[in-house]
Amino acid sequence: MKIIVACILLSCAVSALAAQPRSLQDDFKEFEALIPADAIQSVVTKYYIIDGETRNFVKYLKGAQFRKVWDQVFTHPITKDVLEYLVSKDVDPTSLINQLADLLGLPHVQPTIANIHSRSLLGLYNEIVRLLPLDKFEALLNDKLENSEDFQELYQKITSIDYKVVEDFVTNSAEIQDFVQRLRNYKIPVDVLVEGVTQFFGWTY
Repeated sequence: MKIIVACILLSCAVSALAAQPRSLQDDFKEFEALIPADAIQSVVTKYYIIDGETRNFVKYLKGAQFRKVWDQVFTHPITKDVLEYLVSKDVDPTSLINQLADLLGLPHVQPTIANIHSRSLLGLYNEIVRLLPLDKFEALLNDKLENSEDFQELYQKITSIDYKVVEDFVTNSAEIQDFVQRLRNYKIPVDVLVEGVTQFFGWTY
């Protein structure tokens, strides 16, 4: 079982090295990196200490009137729909929202059943790929290809395989095609994975 898992992870790593699709989470991280959070927190703290208007506004935010605003916004169908969409893209903003809720003494935004069900096989795949140290995989592969005779021999053995024979076998197997289609139905980027592996081993015909 460990060997099977290791082979799957290696295939994922090789494919990801060849073609690393970006995600919405990556996009959000780029925007997040532009926000000087510590500096903003320092300014807010300063104004809260020295400015009466700021303190009064914070008092309003912690009061019953703003709680009604909070409840109305986060129970609205549009808000729920957007949050569920973000969760389906592996971007869960509820943690950040609930940090603000804790600061203001407001109720947490709870994930709905739809949020929970939005976890998927694609989510599992994406999380596993994100856990893989792709830069270290690439460095290790290059090192082994340059310095390990056994690894070089294995690589040559695999690259010498007639890819046309493999492709014909896969294409003509109803069971394998069913498996591949199931992966596609789950939105697993199986075609990208295959392309990455074939490029790595230089398989052409």
